[in-house]
Amino acid sequence: MKATREGPEIRFLTSGDVTAHERGAAERAVRQALASARDVTSVQVTLSVVADRSLPRPALAQAIVDLEGRRVRAQAAAPHIAEAVDMLRERLAVRTSSLQPG
Repeated sequence: MKATREGPEIRFLTSGDVTAHERGAAERAVRQALASARDVTSVQVTLSVVADRSLPRPALAQAIVDLEGRRVRAQAAAPHIAEAVDMLRERLAVRTSSLQPG
């Protein structure tokens, strides 16, 4: 895996109507959530939008992070992908901060 000074490469899986802009926003949100996390070795993000207007929350954002040898998972569903990404950022930040020492 190619790591940069910004952290490990984020692998993406998308399905449905997910734009490059939304993917970029998700990458920024995940990097922000992991900014204070140490020993992150891998990150996988799934963005999915189901084209069914009858569903109350058709947009899904999920992240699976390998942090200090532990798998941390956060997920959020919302009416729009931008909302799901915002909720994912908040949830991932809470979960990773609870595992950090100090």
